[in-house]
Amino acid sequence: MKTAFVFLPIYFGLLLGFLGHRVSLGLAGACCGLLFAALIQPAYRRSRRLRANAGIGEIDAMDGVEFEDYVAARMQRAGWEVSFTPAVGDYGVDLIAQKDGQYAAVQCKRHGKAVGVAAVQQVVAGARHHGCTRSIVVSNQEFTSAAKQLAYTHGCQLIGRKALDSWVPAPIRKTLRN
Repeated sequence: MKTAFVFLPIYFGLLLGFLGHRVSLGLAGACCGLLFAALIQPAYRRSRRLRANAGIGEIDAMDGVEFEDYVAARMQRAGWEVSFTPAVGDYGVDLIAQKDGQYAAVQCKRHGKAVGVAAVQQVVAGARHHGCTRSIVVSNQEFTSAAKQLAYTHGCQLIGRKALDSWVPAPIRKTLRN
C-alpha cells in the first residue's frame, strides 16, 4: 500500500501530461497527486490503527479486505512484518508474516458460518508454495471438526471467534479518573 501512495500520483501525472500533450501539465499533475497522497496517508494510517482495536461486532461488519487489514494490524502489533499477497494467484494465502526468521502463511476468513476444511487445505498448500514454515487461518467464526482435524495433522494454527479478541491483545486504554 505504501508503494501506491508514491507511484499512483506519478502515474496520474504522467497520464495527465500524456493526454494533455504537455510536460508541464504532467509535472503539475504529479505534484498535485503527491500532495494529495501526503495528505491522505496519515488518515489511512490512523484508520488502520483504529481497525486494529475493533471489537467482535465491528469485525462481523467488516468486508474481507477490511478483515485482512485488521489481521495484518494485529500481527504487526505483535512484532510481525506483514506483506499482502496479490488478490489473484495467491494460492490461498492472504498475508505473509515474518518474525525472527520464521515465515507464516496466513489466510483470513471473515464468514457468517463455521469455516470448513477447504481453508486449511488452501493455506497449508499455499504455505509450502510461498516457502513458509507455518500456516495460520484466522476467522471471525469457529471451525468445522474436519477443519480442526486437518489443521492438527498439518500443524496449522486456527484462530477462531473465541480466541480472536485475545489472540493479540489490544493496547491497554488509559482511563481518566476524577
